[in-house]
Amino acid sequence: MTNVTGFTERLNLFTLIWGLGNAISTLPEPQTAPIENYDWMHCDEPANDTISQLVLRRLFDDNYNKNTVPLKTSATVVSVEFGIQNIAQVSEISASFTLDLLFSQIWHDPRLRFDHLTNCLQNLTLGYSMVEKLWTPNVCFVNSKKTEIHSSPTPNIFLMIYPNGTVWVNYRLQVQSPCMVDLVLFPMDIMNCELIIESYAYNAAKVKLNWREWQPVFSIAKSKLSDFTLYGLQWTKNSFEYAAGQWDQLTVSLTFSRAYGFYILQMYIPTYSSVFLSFVSFWIDLKALPARITLGVSSLMALTFQYGNVAKNLPRVGYVKSIDVYMVLTTAFIFLTMIEVAFVCYLDSENNLRRKERQAEKKKERVAVLQRKKDRKKNNYGATTVTNANAAESDLRSNYDEPFSQNGTTSHKISISRQANNMFESLHALAQFGLLTDDDDENTKWTAQNVDKFCRKAFPLSFCFLNLIYWCYYLYQNYLAKAEALAQMTPPS
Repeated sequence: MTNVTGFTERLNLFTLIWGLGNAISTLPEPQTAPIENYDWMHCDEPANDTISQLVLRRLFDDNYNKNTVPLKTSATVVSVEFGIQNIAQVSEISASFTLDLLFSQIWHDPRLRFDHLTNCLQNLTLGYSMVEKLWTPNVCFVNSKKTEIHSSPTPNIFLMIYPNGTVWVNYRLQVQSPCMVDLVLFPMDIMNCELIIESYAYNAAKVKLNWREWQPVFSIAKSKLSDFTLYGLQWTKNSFEYAAGQWDQLTVSLTFSRAYGFYILQMYIPTYSSVFLSFVSFWIDLKALPARITLGVSSLMALTFQYGNVAKNLPRVGYVKSIDVYMVLTTAFIFLTMIEVAFVCYLDSENNLRRKERQAEKKKERVAVLQRKKDRKKNNYGATTVTNANAAESDLRSNYDEPFSQNGTTSHKISISRQANNMFESLHALAQFGLLTDDDDENTKWTAQNVDKFCRKAFPLSFCFLNLIYWCYYLYQNYLAKAEALAQMTPPS
């Protein structure tokens, strides 16, 4: 009896649950009011977002396919806008430049029209996550080295859909792109950098790229680069043939002019000081030879150090740069000052050797001439005479008729006086023949002093003249490059 009672209670509970389930299933489903049922007074309620939700639900239903192009019979036209927000870096080492830009794409997708659904919405401004649900033309920078979307803190993507189906997507990007580096005029060179935009997935038959009709490329950058200036900005449209068809390409060309004031202060002026300091050796006496050599070597080492600081920040190119021409010029002048020191030392030693040889030969000839004159003037008694008659009169051997004086002191003084006169007259005779002088009768033109005097004027004047030619030529080439960049700033109509 107890078992029957328990079974009956479980059966009643099951019957109750089954009945409740049937009652719930027969209730009518809640109905969402259609957009048409919302009257105009809902448009004035800023907190009411029901219309936007209904529009999004209607647009992105199962009928919308983001993998197919909007138009089946014609190409989708995409207008592109390129705004430079900041130029972060221009590097000749990596041959690239980095910039932050605002990149906009505008196209028409008739599947996203909602003007027939409601008149309350001027547009739909959506979050970045909705971009993944849209069809996009897959526009990219095909020649970029690296492209990133700024995230601060969320991805910087702007999305707006207009009632007629126009879609506007804006990205804040950081792009690193290559540059054409030509350092022939360095540090007065020009660098050209390009960004090429195209649709990566669709050719021109499906997607056509066009620049915006008014000022498609502009710069709002306020910061300036330390070593470059944006000198030219050009945008063009081209076509490129791939194996899969023809693609539209939009190209942005940026021309940067190097600011060479840094190199004038850090390179040219110090090297000028080194060169002119080496010219000081022309005013130093040849006897101070170590000082002249030290001055030249120190100037050459300082010049090499200055060039090394600049060269280590440049790419290793195989052609001659403007700075190379300048360094060869300055190094050559310092090297020539060292050669001049060696030449002057050699010239001075040779002149001294020749002077000594000539003086020795002349002294030998004059002694021989004097000896011959003495031999011719000897008399038969062996008395020696000299050309001066007073000396002959004072010769003690010729005064044999003079009687000796009784006063010995007076006789001794007279004898000393006559001997002194005889000696001075003999020295005078030797001096007349050049035996007591080192004067060189032959004047030598190329002496060390004359060479130094010539170099004191020749070296500075020639260095200034060659520098004038250098600066005139390369500044003119820089002017031509800048003029060409300015001519490209206005795009062809």
